[in-house]
Amino acid sequence: MSNPKAMDLFHGSLGIIGDRINIQSGKGVGWNGLTLGDAFYTSLSEDAACLFSHLVLQKSRLMGEEAFENLGFAKVYKISLNKQFSILDADQTLDAYRVRSILVRAGVSKAYLNLRNDDQLANFYKSADLLCYGTDWQGNRNEYLTKELGYDGLLIRESAWDEWDYFPNDIEIDWDECNREKIWPPKTLAIYNTDNIAGFELSRDGVIQERDEEDVVNSLNFLAGKDELSM
Repeated sequence: MSNPKAMDLFHGSLGIIGDRINIQSGKGVGWNGLTLGDAFYTSLSEDAACLFSHLVLQKSRLMGEEAFENLGFAKVYKISLNKQFSILDADQTLDAYRVRSILVRAGVSKAYLNLRNDDQLANFYKSADLLCYGTDWQGNRNEYLTKELGYDGLLIRESAWDEWDYFPNDIEIDWDECNREKIWPPKTLAIYNTDNIAGFELSRDGVIQERDEEDVVNSLNFLAGKDELSM
């Protein structure tokens, strides 16, 4: 990606605290718990980020942490990157020679790799799959390969979208219009190095109302009563 500063990136959450973005493993929803490793997750689609904001709000409601008086979603932020931020597009052709050396260091046997042609090694998805034959690496294969190739983030059409079927109609998104005007599903940018994030600004606000302590206690008592009735 030649100009990361020109990219429109969005992140949905309950709210970014402070002035610095930190990677928090397993704290969010969506792809954060799936296939791309420890990263700060952003989307090329503001509507997709709003969907995840809705999901994280629903998760928070179930924990009795946030109020119901809002627009059905929490907050959506627009994320900006420094120009030196390096992005690996999973659809681009890789340097097969370089990938081969990375796989060897990861413990994939040279004899096995000699059976793989350069076209296979030049494909990000196939090369990441080959890491399962390695013994000298740890973590998530997509994250590992991206970092070893020297990139700050991975731009990818997340495969989890293939089975996605939840598009709520109460979060101010016209999904039919969205599908007509944009490529859907949108690509995800998993940011592994947050040092090169230039900043962020609030793009959509669901106007979450804070609940006082008494409301939280009443909600927990209500849920406890339902559990007793169902036993």
